[in-house]
Amino acid sequence: MRTTRGRVETRQPTEFDKNQTTWSKVVKWLLTFSLFLSMFSSGFLSLFWMSSVQASSHHAKLLEIAAPGGSIPKTMTFPVYSKGSIEYFSAGLGKEERSLTYPPSTLKLIFVEGERAYLAGVTVNILKENGAPLLMIPGGEVDGPWLFINMAPGKYMVSGTDSAGTTIKKTITVASDGQTVIHFRFP
Repeated sequence: MRTTRGRVETRQPTEFDKNQTTWSKVVKWLLTFSLFLSMFSSGFLSLFWMSSVQASSHHAKLLEIAAPGGSIPKTMTFPVYSKGSIEYFSAGLGKEERSLTYPPSTLKLIFVEGERAYLAGVTVNILKENGAPLLMIPGGEVDGPWLFINMAPGKYMVSGTDSAGTTIKKTITVASDGQTVIHFRFP
């Protein structure tokens, strides 16, 4: 549309005008999409779409173990988390999980409440022998009463805190051969 001496002239859109409009829409869409991606990568949308497993900053992969016999499901899947060279996963919830054969790990922590009840959701802190922080495992990543950790042999200070806020601290030695098993019995 163009104005000439008080008169308005209209013209039909040319192919150039149509292409320019299409490109304008594409550019707007790309800008919107890139804004969405930047919000997603910043963690804003992860508050709404991520499960507790995926939200972990240490999540690495999934461990699948064949269930014995004709069990349904035929495999059990566990999230394996890692921080540096340390890998860990939690299991042992229910009779099926306790009957599985797990891959070897250097440390197995077992959480118990009272005399017999297994306990999940325990937050674990591991410090080096000199007191320097090594690993913090949030309770949300401890889905079962067993926590398998692959870490270097040595002496460590390990603390476990249950959902009630009770903390148990132990000094442990992870052996260079076999698996070190430590029980945390909460009142």
